[in-house]
Amino acid sequence: MDNEAEDERLAAVRALNLFNTQPEERFDRVVRLAQHIFNMPYVALNLIGEEEQFTKAATGNLFGAPTSSIPRSQSLCSLAIESDRTLEITDVQTDERLTGHLVAEEGKAGYYVGAPLRSPGGQRLGALCMVDTEPRTELSVGQHAMLRDLASWIEKELATGADLEQGAELQRRLLPRTIPDLPGWDLAGRCVQAGAVGGDFFDWQELHRSGEVQIVLADVMGKGVQAALLAAGVRAILRGTTPHNTLGASIERVASDMDEDLNEVSSFVTMFAARFGITDGAMDYVDAGHGLAFLVGPDRTLRLSSASLPIGALPDDQWVPGHDEIRPGEALAVVSDGFLDVHGNAAAVLDVVREAHAVTEDAGSMASLLVVRGMDRQTTDDVTVVVVRRAAV
Repeated sequence: MDNEAEDERLAAVRALNLFNTQPEERFDRVVRLAQHIFNMPYVALNLIGEEEQFTKAATGNLFGAPTSSIPRSQSLCSLAIESDRTLEITDVQTDERLTGHLVAEEGKAGYYVGAPLRSPGGQRLGALCMVDTEPRTELSVGQHAMLRDLASWIEKELATGADLEQGAELQRRLLPRTIPDLPGWDLAGRCVQAGAVGGDFFDWQELHRSGEVQIVLADVMGKGVQAALLAAGVRAILRGTTPHNTLGASIERVASDMDEDLNEVSSFVTMFAARFGITDGAMDYVDAGHGLAFLVGPDRTLRLSSASLPIGALPDDQWVPGHDEIRPGEALAVVSDGFLDVHGNAAAVLDVVREAHAVTEDAGSMASLLVVRGMDRQTTDDVTVVVVRRAAV
């Protein structure tokens, strides 16, 4: 394998982020099944790094427990990744390819077979291997095909894991990295991913020409990298158009520019966006099918919603802004629909928001408490929160 190909292979291995991680049932079940089918003392999923072999899953104790590592120079799977073909060694002790190899000298292994595990780009990541203490006859054509099927199963799991990791990183990059310094105002946001990558994001943006601040919480229907990419598109368009357009026009621009992408995958976006003046608290807001934005304070509690549809639900739809204000001592809290999984309905969520406002003194503490309240039962959705809090007079 030339240096360039090896560099690409190592990059693909690193992208998995699986070295030195704990066992996972999705891999364990495959090696258990292989051991049962082939009646082998030892079956393992081994990943080959630059200098070491990491065992992600294993049955039997012939070469160590799962999540253990050995030097690459001592690995038979390192030989298996030199070709796309399954490597089968029927007698480890006498095979000329293993002359001087530590595994042959130790005498623990009599038979080895390893099916290379490939990334979607074709890089060989490691091998699904089986080892017996005694020599064996060659596997039949049907057995080779079955081993390859099991290896393909693992390849799909590896690809799915890498896809979700990339999506999770993209989702994290959609979130703002700094908080505006606004005298008399306090902003905070949280997004806690619930396993599968989703399309939730929040954002804020200072509009220096008008002296306003825009906040948004959006959720693209779906999971995985596709949802995260759509969310990235929504965020980029909204950020670009916001300084030059009214709130309603900005939302319509997002809908127009994202229409083809959303239609292609039959997706839509729920969103709450608001602009408020930092001098007087006057606020315009658009609720595009979201329905979970609340104003809470010492004198009132209010749910901000409208009959507007999500972005992408109907062509050429329009979103007419509503108007209100964030009064001194009040907080605007917007939460994701994962809260409905936990609390059942918007009225119950409003009670949670009101309580969080009453027992906290700043936006960060309120947002953190809401996240806890949004995850206190089993939920499969991300929990996302934005809080804008105005100081009391």
